Amino acid sequence: MTSKATQANLLKQFRSLTNASAADGTRLLKSSNWRIEAAVDAFYNDATAISNAAASSSGGTAKGSTSAKREKEARDKLGAIFDRFADQEVPGGQEMNIDGTMEYCEELGVSPEDVALLPLSFYLSSPTMGKFNKTAFVDGWRVLAAGAEGECDTIEGMKARLPSLREELSKDAPVKGDLAKAPGAGKGGLFKRVYEYTYTFARPEGQKSLPLDSALAFWDLLIPHAPTFETQGGNFTPRQLELWKEYLEEKTAGKAVSKDTWSLFLDFTADIDPEFKTHDFDAAWPSLIDGFAVWAREKLEKGEEGSMDES
Repeated sequence: MTSKATQANLLKQFRSLTNASAADGTRLLKSSNWRIEAAVDAFYNDATAISNAAASSSGGTAKGSTSAKREKEARDKLGAIFDRFADQEVPGGQEMNIDGTMEYCEELGVSPEDVALLPLSFYLSSPTMGKFNKTAFVDGWRVLAAGAEGECDTIEGMKARLPSLREELSKDAPVKGDLAKAPGAGKGGLFKRVYEYTYTFARPEGQKSLPLDSALAFWDLLIPHAPTFETQGGNFTPRQLELWKEYLEEKTAGKAVSKDTWSLFLDFTADIDPEFKTHDFDAAWPSLIDGFAVWAREKLEKGEEGSMDES
């Protein structure tokens, strides 16, 4: 059930697009199960709602109607793009599966391993790798189009949006749209939100933990874009990332990574120094991270001693 706060926000958005009255907006949204796309369509087929909108203000009608018309056109174009890659075995073609997603990536000219696909999947509310829902796909691209230099309702427009999406990820830019205020969203910009989202997104369906090989691959993909990483102005180094992966492969016997370890590792990259000498063992770190700090410090010290002996 949609919360009252969410309903109020949706009504505000709907009225800004259509100039509809509050009563008509509530009625149309309610009958459309609180989906703006469907409610906008209903508005244009409702003579009473259009008439009431026209009467509400002399100058607002043309502006509101034009805005709503453009919104509908953009959503229709996005829906048509989705339909090209949708799984036709799903009733109504409302889902895109892994095969369709691969074809979509090919159209975009982007590798499935490109980091830009993580913030894109986040905005399009993909529940797991390679799957998209039509409504979320359309809604997400409308959010991404806001503030963009051009429209994002064509393949070329989508291609043009990806470079800035990568940049927003690396800069930990503010999250756009309703996702910024989603229940349980917590604090943090786009990188932090995408990092947390990735754990569930990358986890195999039906499993509670993230397999080690998947975790290593996504750390490799994400951490170089973290605000805490050396190339982004932080202190965490490529050497430390390699040591972390080496430690996990050597010491965990392939055990899956817990949500706690995944989440707190990002905090660890912000706190630790390059020599692992400042780690606070009294803090509430997972034992795996405490063990890594000891292992890495000893490994670096032995390496330094070896270099001194050789000289």
